[in-house]
Amino acid sequence: MNGCHFLLASIAAGHFTMLPSIGVAQTPRAAAPAAPPQGTTSVTAGPPISGMCVFSESGIVQGSRVGQAVVGRLRALKQQVDAELQPEANSIASDAKALDSQRASLAPAAFRAKQANLQIRAANLQKRAQRRSRELQATQQKQFQVIGAAVDPILRRLYEQKQCSMLFDRDSAGVRAVNSAMDLTSQAVAALDQKIQTLTFDRETLPDTGP
Repeated sequence: MNGCHFLLASIAAGHFTMLPSIGVAQTPRAAAPAAPPQGTTSVTAGPPISGMCVFSESGIVQGSRVGQAVVGRLRALKQQVDAELQPEANSIASDAKALDSQRASLAPAAFRAKQANLQIRAANLQKRAQRRSRELQATQQKQFQVIGAAVDPILRRLYEQKQCSMLFDRDSAGVRAVNSAMDLTSQAVAALDQKIQTLTFDRETLPDTGP
């Protein structure tokens, strides 16, 4: 496969038109299921275990007003980045197709020069897309740190009020089902909603070390 065809194949595969999905635009981690495993209709929980409490980090993000606001804003920022990169990606794809159709009529040196220029443009766009992806990830991390800082004292207070001896994050501990009396998530969401409802932010900007 010659270089021009390879460039066309790369563009067709979306290498220059799509950024990696940002995990936070969904949730920081997949929420552990609160319901019984799929395929069962109900389950009877045993008695609460004294001193053992759980919460779901992703459940707090999904359920709280500030979490929903941050996720929505991150998605909007991702759409802005896509809108920024798409025109150049389309232009490169169009020019690559045009060059491929002109291959027979161009002198080899002229074809190679145009091909090299396209490859430079594609590489520069890829670099810009990677930088934007890092910026979105930095934005995500910063805003979730803000939410985490707001949630931490809430969980500490609930831990003391409920006289917990152990507190597990359901998402990371792999807890599939739990007696609801042991789950602090809904109480943490309610307290967080009283504390903060939204955050205002833009995409973080990283140093531009290239095109």
